[in-house]
Amino acid sequence: MAEIVSKGPGKWLVRVFLKRVDGRTKYHNKVVHGTKSDAQKYARSAETKRDLGTLDKPSSEDPTLNKFLDGWLKEFKKGSVKERTYEGYTFVLDNYVRPQLGKDRLTELTARRIQGHYNDLSEAGYSPRTVAFAHSLLRDALNHAVVEELLPSNPTFSTRRPARIKKAIDVFTPEEAERFIKAAQSDRMGIVFWFALALGPRPEEYTALQWADLDLQRCEASFHRSVWWPNSGGWKIEEVKTQSSLRTVNFSPVLADALARHKRIQSAYRLKRGKKYQNNGLVFASLKGSPMTLKNLTRRHLAPIMKRAKIEGQVNLYRLRHSFVTLSLLAGADVKSVSRAAGHSSVWFTQDTYQHVLPAMRQDAADKIGRLLFGSV
Repeated sequence: MAEIVSKGPGKWLVRVFLKRVDGRTKYHNKVVHGTKSDAQKYARSAETKRDLGTLDKPSSEDPTLNKFLDGWLKEFKKGSVKERTYEGYTFVLDNYVRPQLGKDRLTELTARRIQGHYNDLSEAGYSPRTVAFAHSLLRDALNHAVVEELLPSNPTFSTRRPARIKKAIDVFTPEEAERFIKAAQSDRMGIVFWFALALGPRPEEYTALQWADLDLQRCEASFHRSVWWPNSGGWKIEEVKTQSSLRTVNFSPVLADALARHKRIQSAYRLKRGKKYQNNGLVFASLKGSPMTLKNLTRRHLAPIMKRAKIEGQVNLYRLRHSFVTLSLLAGADVKSVSRAAGHSSVWFTQDTYQHVLPAMRQDAADKIGRLLFGSV
């Protein structure tokens, strides 16, 4: 049993037996400020840590979470994941884990402590997805702490994250898509949005697309790269991460003709600019020849086009991708083909994400069968 000694009003010395070394008894001593009940609570916690072998561990064996994460990122993540992914990991830990938990020692990271942090993030307005991402990184890191015998078990396994709430996906109706295509004709970069709506690639994919990736004769586009903008500045193009993202998609001859015209205009402009133009071989490039930033594409081009087309709702580039999928399904394309074209990880993901389209598809099928069976009655 721990010894609790009063050291004055609201002050208690807690002594917890550790072990005997060379005939001498070693104790863990801690002055607790508060009530005797507070001291007793601390004593019970200290005895539990002693029994687990984590009480009064040397700092080298019980580092702060910040110090442990530094080593974990350097030794287990840097070089084993893509640079963009590594930067994403660092950003999440720096913003959603380290400020609140970083100064805690590993043995202080109880399930209750971590759960409280997740609750604080949720109450601060962060999305369930953000909390889940922070949890996945912390769980992975603390798994290594268990392997290295710095922790007896991973406290994140006993925590709960807020349930993810699926947001409604905003897409174009067939009529809105038609108005959008017409409105885009008057925009200098309207061809970008024709391409995005017709093929459904991710914005990071079509802004990295090079002319070598297009076959205008066969009406094919090959996607195997994406562009990103590091926090340190500049831009980088990297190969896609997953096999499903590596794909070739067909498009219509009408779009092929429009792309050919765009190429001629771009070539003439490049010759006019001379050395001032960075020729990166990009299909959709800025006036300098570098990749177009998603922010500028959205603000300077997409927003005005949607306004002219009288389309309300979300103004973001992914709305074109979502619209491609839903419009393709409504047009009767099979889910497997649409899933492959979009570069989804599985057909199940496509069906689950775009299930709001299925009722309309079922009603359309029912109407067709009804006309077939009873049209002459």
